Amino acid sequence: MMRAPAALAVTAAVALLSAPPAKAQRAQDNAITAAGDAFGTVVGNQTIGLYSATNARGFNPAQAQNVRIQGLYFDQQTSSVDPYLFRGTDMRVGISAQGYTFPSPTGIADLTLRTPGDVAAASVVIDHGPLNGYSVEADTQYPAIGDALSVGLNFAAARNFDRDYALESARRAISLVARIQLDAHTELIPFYGYVRNFERSQTPIVFSDRVHPLPLFEEQHLPTQSWTSWGWNQGTGGLIANVVTGGPWSVRAGLFRSEQHEARNFNDLWLGLTDDGLAAHVMDVTPAHTATSYSGDLRATRAVSDDTHRRELTFDVRSRHATRNYGGDSITDLGPISVRDYARLPEPALVFTDQSRDVVQQTGVGVSYGEHWSNRAALSLGILWTHYERSLDTPNLPSSSESTGKVLPAVSFAVNALQAITLYGSYTRGLEDSPSAPADAVNRGEPPPATPTWQVDSGVRVAFRPDLQLLLGAFEVHKSYFSFDTDDRYTQVGDIGARGIESSVTWTGIEGLTMVAGGVWLKPEVERKIAEQGATGAIPVGPVPRTLDLNVDYAPVGWRGWGAAIQWQSLSSRVETGDDLYRIPPLNTLNVGVRYTFQAFNRGFSTRLDVNNVTNATGLLLTSDYVAAPQLRRNYTLTFAADL
Repeated sequence: MMRAPAALAVTAAVALLSAPPAKAQRAQDNAITAAGDAFGTVVGNQTIGLYSATNARGFNPAQAQNVRIQGLYFDQQTSSVDPYLFRGTDMRVGISAQGYTFPSPTGIADLTLRTPGDVAAASVVIDHGPLNGYSVEADTQYPAIGDALSVGLNFAAARNFDRDYALESARRAISLVARIQLDAHTELIPFYGYVRNFERSQTPIVFSDRVHPLPLFEEQHLPTQSWTSWGWNQGTGGLIANVVTGGPWSVRAGLFRSEQHEARNFNDLWLGLTDDGLAAHVMDVTPAHTATSYSGDLRATRAVSDDTHRRELTFDVRSRHATRNYGGDSITDLGPISVRDYARLPEPALVFTDQSRDVVQQTGVGVSYGEHWSNRAALSLGILWTHYERSLDTPNLPSSSESTGKVLPAVSFAVNALQAITLYGSYTRGLEDSPSAPADAVNRGEPPPATPTWQVDSGVRVAFRPDLQLLLGAFEVHKSYFSFDTDDRYTQVGDIGARGIESSVTWTGIEGLTMVAGGVWLKPEVERKIAEQGATGAIPVGPVPRTLDLNVDYAPVGWRGWGAAIQWQSLSSRVETGDDLYRIPPLNTLNVGVRYTFQAFNRGFSTRLDVNNVTNATGLLLTSDYVAAPQLRRNYTLTFAADL
């Protein structure tokens, strides 16, 4: 018998087979050809670029709450972006962030909804790989009432999708996006996405001991316990309104809800892994807990323009209210363990304690003014006043609260020095969140308070020809630095700064060829105000000093539907211990893909084979909280897509 999600997907697709053919939906998905620069683009299940929603200029935009939904402020509480509700993500840094009325330090991850169009269409995407994972996705849209109401519905199911964290996993997802055109001036976009996830046989979470180099290991070959599991459900919903008046005023508004509900989850912790492959084995079981947030953004803009000049004045009000539960874990010491130890252990007795509760209320009011002279210059000045309140209820301790108000200025400019050369620069201040305390901290799970940040950047864009563009920029970012104090409490121990140079080159000078390449050279530095456990060096663990990224896609007309792509990424060596004495070796990975797109029954189809890590390179990635993850060995992904 066909499983329910797959049956729904096929039913939805068959129902639209009689509809007139629509423009390509998923069979033509291609992150390389869609990218405007090398700084990060996500299209469907394809990702390219130097940056992502979790990594930009050495920091994490998602953890800093620098996520936007189609440009509007959004407080994300889910552990990841819903890939079925959003069709893509663009990273906004440098010159690409200048179009934002209120930019943020450490970059912006801008999410784009799968907004339905005015014609009936359906797409089916089936993946197999990497390893033994597979997924089925049906993406449909239907104009229910002419051009007044269109509805998009997405169904998805996946198995073994979370290969780095569990031997078995399963996912079911559904999302709905509607586009309501009330009149020629008013558009409403309501949406909701729900994802249900479950895992079994959790792979260990490996922590360095912070003072010794790590041995190489393979995540899928570490011993697991069959009774460990993870379950979490996430939901993202909201309403976007776009209103254009008959005069110079327009209004954009968004109201969003983000929630994550986690079951009783097992964290199989290997603490202090040393170069001989030994670690302390601890089972951390978290009770069920939730994280929820309401956020909203209301903007009124007055724009006046003529043929060569545009003035724009924007008033903005944004807010978020987030509630998170954490703590109360059941902790069991299982003794020492080795990467070569495959002993099966009995499930320990669980003893939970009371949970803590964290509530954040933040409101910002801002005004921005910009002027743009066509092909000459642009200038933007903005100021956002934000008020932040946080209350923390911890068992057996008095309730605590804090409140702060900050004035956050932003200024940016762009000047066309020559017809093909644009100079740009910006200065931005922010009040941003930091990562929650990791599982090996005594205050595990506790969200740190928001702290001030600032960023300055400048650079040049050179358009040598319409098919060749170069971006070269420099930046400096400063944030509060959170790590472990001498009591193993995750807290603010100082400040962290990162100076760097970033570059991007795009070229389409040969028929059928697209090249997107870039590099980041980063110099992070820590200034400690209190002692950090096991750390005396000035270079923080986590950021990569040098990243190079090359993406090439080639599909000339003469190949009659065939195409090929390569993705090469090079990571320099980076520190792996708090005293800066040991470094993880450089890591170079090469991915190669071949595809065939064709028409049948007046519909579009594509088949794609990707071979990832062709050279079978080995290496480790290390996060700022000393969690180690190995590079996945050579693997394969086969994708079939049909536009019905």
